[in-house]
Amino acid sequence: MKEEFYISLIGEAFDGYTENCLGDRAVYIKHVNIRDQRYLHKYYEKYKNKALSKGVETEEDRIKYVLKEDLWDEKDDMKIQSLDLEITNLKRTVNQLLLGSQREQYRETINEKTQELISLKLKRKEVIGKTAEDYATARSGDELLRFLLFKNKELTEHLFTEEEFDDLEGWEISALTEMHSDIQRRLGDETIQKAVLRPFFSMYLSLCEDAYGFYQKPITELTIYQLRVVLFGKMFFNIFQFTDDIPDNIRDDPEKLLAYSESKRNNSSNPIRDDAAGSVVFGATDQDVKELGGTSGGVSLSEEAKKHGGTLDMEQMMRLAGHDV
Repeated sequence: MKEEFYISLIGEAFDGYTENCLGDRAVYIKHVNIRDQRYLHKYYEKYKNKALSKGVETEEDRIKYVLKEDLWDEKDDMKIQSLDLEITNLKRTVNQLLLGSQREQYRETINEKTQELISLKLKRKEVIGKTAEDYATARSGDELLRFLLFKNKELTEHLFTEEEFDDLEGWEISALTEMHSDIQRRLGDETIQKAVLRPFFSMYLSLCEDAYGFYQKPITELTIYQLRVVLFGKMFFNIFQFTDDIPDNIRDDPEKLLAYSESKRNNSSNPIRDDAAGSVVFGATDQDVKELGGTSGGVSLSEEAKKHGGTLDMEQMMRLAGHDV
């Protein structure tokens, strides 16, 4: 994406709102802060209790029912729990891996497992049907949306009263919901991380240590996006300060930078000497060797073994690794 996109994104986060249009009228959508989040919980509980009072069952009760009536296979339910745990463990492991190529293989596995989990959850959802939680999520989302809509950029006058909001056409509700969803997508963690690593933000990284000094506002008044800007800025500033030999080609890639920093912490001593053959680290690619601070173009163990009758003894292995023996 172009630099202008990330500059605009950070500016939007600083403003604390997003300006848009509904038909021919301006709409200002407030970004949520920690105080606003309590309203979402309040609305959720309100509508969940309303659904329960009308006889709508909870998700837990529906799952018990479909399992009891053999409408849903218990093995599939156990598979969902197993995949949830497996994905959590894989995500924990991937940041501890030394080699970038291995991390990429793990990410592919995580993506495959995640797709399988999503598919199973969708199938289960079709079986159990609507629940009290579904109703509460939908209605509380609508009510929070009305709460976040304003007529002016000062965010002092709501766009709709409760009655006016209830009278909106379906297309208007859908358009407003999509606007809010678009904000959440554009200001997601990954995009903000990329933005704070862009050259234009580099002069601000050290200032992210002090959130109040950065915004001149108490933390309780900061939006979740403003908090993420300083959080990620501080995180990456510390990585640049305390992580040695960061390859230039990953300095603006948040995923690779975080993985590299984690691997350096888990492997405090560099396993490759400058004069070592890169392939001594089993499975290492040339790019892995560069990221680890060694030199690329290392010979493969299998090729070296052929030169010595098919096997390598300990002395030969140590020489390949750059050790004097």
